[in-house]
Amino acid sequence: MSKSKDKRIKKLKRKRIWPSILGLFLIASVFFVFMLIVLVTSVVDVVDDKITSSYEASSHIVRRHVEPNVENLEQSYEGILTDIALNDEVEAVSIVRAGEEEWSSNGRYPDQSVRLTYMELFNEENGYVDYDIIIEEDEQNVVVKQGDEYSVNKGFLKKIDIKTILSQLDKTNEEKYVPLAALKLWYVFPVEDMEINVLNHIAVYSYDVVLLIFVALMFAALLVIFIIYYIFTIIGLIASQSRVTKVLYTDIVTGGENWLSFVRKGGRLIKRNYGNRNFYAVIHFRMEKYRSFCTCFGVKDGEELLERFYNVLKKQVRRKEAMAHYEQADFALLLKYDEVEELKSRIENIEKLLNNITPNIKLYFSSGVCLVENRSQDIEELFNNAMAATALLDEDAEIRIAFFDIEMKKQQLWERKVEDEMERALKNKEFKVYLQPKYSAKEERMAGAEALVRWVHPVEGFIPPNRFIPIFEKNGFILQLDDYMIEEVARQQAKWIGEGKEVVPISVNVSRAHFTREDLAEHICGLVDRFQIPHDVIELELTESAFFDDKQVLLNTVKKLRDHGFIVSMDDFGAGYSSLNSLKELHIDVLKIDADFFRGADSLERGMKIVSNVIELAKKLEMKIVAEGIESREQVDFLATQNCDLIQGYYFAKPMPIEEFEEKYKEANN
Repeated sequence: MSKSKDKRIKKLKRKRIWPSILGLFLIASVFFVFMLIVLVTSVVDVVDDKITSSYEASSHIVRRHVEPNVENLEQSYEGILTDIALNDEVEAVSIVRAGEEEWSSNGRYPDQSVRLTYMELFNEENGYVDYDIIIEEDEQNVVVKQGDEYSVNKGFLKKIDIKTILSQLDKTNEEKYVPLAALKLWYVFPVEDMEINVLNHIAVYSYDVVLLIFVALMFAALLVIFIIYYIFTIIGLIASQSRVTKVLYTDIVTGGENWLSFVRKGGRLIKRNYGNRNFYAVIHFRMEKYRSFCTCFGVKDGEELLERFYNVLKKQVRRKEAMAHYEQADFALLLKYDEVEELKSRIENIEKLLNNITPNIKLYFSSGVCLVENRSQDIEELFNNAMAATALLDEDAEIRIAFFDIEMKKQQLWERKVEDEMERALKNKEFKVYLQPKYSAKEERMAGAEALVRWVHPVEGFIPPNRFIPIFEKNGFILQLDDYMIEEVARQQAKWIGEGKEVVPISVNVSRAHFTREDLAEHICGLVDRFQIPHDVIELELTESAFFDDKQVLLNTVKKLRDHGFIVSMDDFGAGYSSLNSLKELHIDVLKIDADFFRGADSLERGMKIVSNVIELAKKLEMKIVAEGIESREQVDFLATQNCDLIQGYYFAKPMPIEEFEEKYKEANN
């Protein structure tokens, strides 16, 4: 699998989940911090208000009863006691003169050792924290007065253990007036040589924090709802991702694992095979003639058969092995083995099990095997090698198991090289036209030629056609090569005609792949007419196998070509299975008898009888006869007696470059 494709699949699988989880964490954190800040700020504001109120009450008592009557202070005691009784916040008032304790409303005086500090006393019986703090007014530690407004000094509040106060807020009290948390502050007011000390009891009651608790609960509820919503969203995304992954790795025909799943799982098994603890083999397993099965029984039955195949194969796959449906009736397997013979036996056993699915129908299978040599190998490349091994199996072979070897690897590399360089070679005219002469059977004069292609590679040198033509036929490049050959032959014929030389018809092969286009005749005319030559100096050879494609298109194209003046011949006559039937419907000018009729000593006599009758039949149908592959004088003499028109073969000449052909033509016809 390509890196970009693998990256896209991984991105699809991971899409949006991690950002959502991170988003949940960040938003929840921000929400929680915000809620905490609001709550702490609200508590601080409550304490702020309580301290400010207590200070105002304390200063009110001092201003009312002490300052106006400093000399007659005893007269103020009764008024102070009355105000203390009326004020819930003031607990005691004491007077210290010249360092001596003079009077106290309840016998309490501030402890001078903790002046400007605080000490924490926890009263478990009452269930609240009791602070005893001495504050001097002239130090401005608690309340700052600006005009008629009072504000609490924040620096002082930082000294108060707010956490301890908050820890007491969850204590439930049945009585309304029992505080949840409290602190006591001594306010010290200097008056001449006296200190007027006012002890305030500052309490945070349940009804003071109801609103805070309500707000906190609202924030908490919103946070919980938000988190739940986000969690369900993430669960939905995970479920969606799971469904996407399942669809991504599910085969639509068998309902099991598909090729992507095999690549992922099999590739992982190979890479994790540290130290080659297991021997692995990648297998291309194919049912032959699957299309024929579908033609006979229907596509639906064919797909049901593949599903049953998958179920059987799945049961044969062991732990740390993998399998999947590849395409059509092809399956991919990654199997462990100890010995190669054991692996072959296992494959044969799988074939038997699959044949048992349809006891009344004989099924045929082929297997290509590529042994894994090391854990760094790519599973897709290994499977491609296994497919190459399957493709090289002979159709008539009894044993339908082929192992990929080094020669197959070389062939793959060669095919890759050919495909990489074919476009460049065509552009640089590395494909050369070679001509093999055709001689008249009786006069033995050169009367024609066949154009054959040869590749003269700048590095590889001379490359015979059997090393590149099959590759071109498989990848479709043969279409461009055929057009190139027709143009080159037409260009050469135009050159000879322009030089005043006598020309003979030259035949050019037209691949069967061309006959799928209905405008082939017009296309060939366009190629040839660029050189302004007569059409009858070009002979177009088609193979008998083209008759088995779109027959009507072939018949129409041949008629058009002949109407345009081209000579049309059938190559390799007798190599197919319906030769006589093709002769009945195809109106052609030349019949080329396949060279196999002239080979094999054991069947030579029978072959000559067939050739004799074919020649007689062709004459009756007004066709010329060309015998190819002629290599002996006896064959030439026999064909001359049978009125064969032209002979082509190594007896007279091998294919040769155009310059050598020109010299040969002069010699043969002078």
